[in-house]
Amino acid sequence: MLTRNHSILIVDNVSERRQHLKAMLFERDDSILEAETSEAALDLMKESPVDLIITETELSTRSGLYLLQEIKKHYPETEVILTTHNASSFNLLQALRHGAFDFIVRPIDTSEILFNVIDKAFTQIDLRVQNQSLLDELAHRNQEMERSLAMMTALSEAIEKINSAIEVSELLSRLLDSALGALHARKGLLALICGPGQSPFGIKMSRGVSEEFVQKYADKLSEGLLLDIARSGSPMVVSDALPAYMMDRVSEEERHLVADPGLMAVPLYHRDRAIGVMILFGHAERTPFTGQNLQFLVQLAHHAAITLEKAGIIHQLKRQGKTAQNQ
Repeated sequence: MLTRNHSILIVDNVSERRQHLKAMLFERDDSILEAETSEAALDLMKESPVDLIITETELSTRSGLYLLQEIKKHYPETEVILTTHNASSFNLLQALRHGAFDFIVRPIDTSEILFNVIDKAFTQIDLRVQNQSLLDELAHRNQEMERSLAMMTALSEAIEKINSAIEVSELLSRLLDSALGALHARKGLLALICGPGQSPFGIKMSRGVSEEFVQKYADKLSEGLLLDIARSGSPMVVSDALPAYMMDRVSEEERHLVADPGLMAVPLYHRDRAIGVMILFGHAERTPFTGQNLQFLVQLAHHAAITLEKAGIIHQLKRQGKTAQNQ
């Protein structure tokens, strides 16, 4: 069963034979090209490869067998049908040995034999295309599964590192390092709520960000993209370059953060209360951030919140223990 329109190149140095074939193929929906020589046919293939070539074996310069060999060498997906008035066993074996799809003996008086061979060739081409498409889809799904498994493994390892942290600063450091390492981001920072007011967020931890920038905004972020993200309180992912409306909010001092494409952000919570935001900048080469990456980041932040609460309880119990000892 044919699934699409195809293209055919007729190669023959005799114009009458080319026109005869072209007239027979006129009733089909295929795109028809023609050439007088093997050299002209190869030039056409360089510009616009076709699905099928119907070529005379005895051409004025290089033979149809030469053309067959060149086509199979450089365009293996293109099928070749040879036409000739001399159907000797030697010519037939030579043609089949070099990969010809079929052999038709002239004169071709009716279209039935020609169309039958052409349709068989196109059916084989379509099956090959479909099989390749299925193989590509299977490979893509396998890659997705491998990425998912890698993300699950990275998440498990990151959670283990975070859970072993006791001090809050150590926990936050492991959180940021785990996120950067697993997602191959180039820069990252944690902006935490420092106090009341319009801009209570300050940068408390960073990787790959200029020290001067971090020190300047350690206590209070200025108006710009970072503050917009922190105030939004929602997870976000930008796969590649920032959209125009976000670029408009990038301050001059923030431009170094978004020099590389890609951005992800996730809010941080403690006891169901927002305490800050983690923002990652710049994905690895040819690996844009994805929704799966954002889900990883959300889960990582969730486990960090649980560990943060546990660390708070442990700290409280230690304080209570010290108070009891003093009494």
